[in-house]
Amino acid sequence: MKSESSWKKELELLNRKIDRISATNEKLVQQGIKQSSQLSELHDQNKTQSRVIEELSRTVGELKQVIAKKDAELARLRERVGKNSTNSSKPPSSDFYHKPKPSSINKGGQGPKRKSGGQKGHEGTTMRLKDEPDVVLQCLPSDCIACRHARKCKAQRSVVETRNVVDVLITSEQSRYECVQVLCPRSGKTLKGSFPEGVNTHLQYGTNLKAMVAALSSFGMVGASRICELVEGLAGVSLSDGTVCNILSDCADRCKELEPELRKRLLASEVLHCDETGIRVNGRMQWAHTAATDRVTMITVHPKRGVEGIVAGGVLPHYEGVVAHDCWGSYYNDAFKHATHACCGAHIDRELEGVIQNHRQRWAKSMQNLLAKLYKTKSKLTARGQASAPKKLVQEFSAGYDRILERGFSRNPYQEPKERKRGKPKKGKVLCLLERLRDLKDDVLRFFTDFRVPFSNNIAERSFRMSKLKMKTAGSFRSADGGSNFCWIFSIIDTVRKNSGNPFKALEQLFNNSFSLAFLD
Repeated sequence: MKSESSWKKELELLNRKIDRISATNEKLVQQGIKQSSQLSELHDQNKTQSRVIEELSRTVGELKQVIAKKDAELARLRERVGKNSTNSSKPPSSDFYHKPKPSSINKGGQGPKRKSGGQKGHEGTTMRLKDEPDVVLQCLPSDCIACRHARKCKAQRSVVETRNVVDVLITSEQSRYECVQVLCPRSGKTLKGSFPEGVNTHLQYGTNLKAMVAALSSFGMVGASRICELVEGLAGVSLSDGTVCNILSDCADRCKELEPELRKRLLASEVLHCDETGIRVNGRMQWAHTAATDRVTMITVHPKRGVEGIVAGGVLPHYEGVVAHDCWGSYYNDAFKHATHACCGAHIDRELEGVIQNHRQRWAKSMQNLLAKLYKTKSKLTARGQASAPKKLVQEFSAGYDRILERGFSRNPYQEPKERKRGKPKKGKVLCLLERLRDLKDDVLRFFTDFRVPFSNNIAERSFRMSKLKMKTAGSFRSADGGSNFCWIFSIIDTVRKNSGNPFKALEQLFNNSFSLAFLD
């Protein structure tokens, strides 16, 4: 058995071990406390960093939305600034001094670049000499002018060279009509003469002067005050602004009398061209509506641009042929359901050019190339005397048309708006163009499937050229009657021009009641 001393030693050793273990535990506890405090600090830091990250994420999201809005706004501004006559419906007059490059189809239509001036084979316009001149003036040698023997050598004179001068003499002529009264010796009655038709007042202006005023105003684009100055300076006849307006109103009334005949000719045409444009009337917008063919033009003015204004023209509601226009929605109204539609290829080409320049989308260039190829193919077939395209060729181009549209829709998918608002969701111009090309495919390709239909609607657009020039020179028409009068006068002038007539002679005939549209037969 162990002694008491040995038990004490063992007890002391155990106490020392316990003390060491206790000290170690104490250290571990202290370390645990430190680590727990560090973990708490790290947890707090993680919470803080998480909040910062969330705030930064929200800020980044907001910045992305701002950037997207700015990009969209920049794209709209770039598109607006980049618009010209080749990539939009803007007129060439809005291009200022920069002449834009023609689009692909225009290039294809022009062919190789031509030199300025008359082209080979062009007859040109030259002065024509009369068989007998009005005045003959002889140029004698200076020595013979004061020679006393000039009479003796007159018989020996011979003309060795001739030169002709064509000049214009503008003069005024006043005619007086005297009504004569005669006592007949046979019957014993007093007979009195009568004045010719049109001679109604004590003093009035003749048909030539009226025609001159109407010509200066219509295809001369001269204002009333300047017409007065020109007539007085050239012919010595004094006019007032009121007199000019009365002459133009009289001329327009005579033109309006031909409206039924013009409408009859337009309704009988196989292809009708329609368009509309704004004109300023006393500071307010009015709308000029045209219905035209290659031989006839009729322009009417109405306060409304849409269906109401088109119906007021009285042509399209009764037309049953092919009507060419710029795809504007009003032309597809049920009021014009009897007509077959054809979209202007030039407008489509300009819109495609806008997509290429402003949105950099390749499908638009492919569609341009397809339309240009159709245009060239039609020209070749027409030159060969063919009246229509082969059915197989039409199917091939139609399939290519659909493939290009598929690429376009895949590039511009439909996007649901994040915030649901009332009404239809807003679409971009590119998507609207794609939908129009898809829904109006037959109308876009009408120029190729029906060779009677031209590629563009230029016949209608050219009829507005003079009214736009009038607006540039005059600023606006003083009244609605003034705008309407101008359009009616120009309708007759343009119709005469299209048929190689003399507009000035036509105006003279209008005033002396001898004008007719028989040349259209």
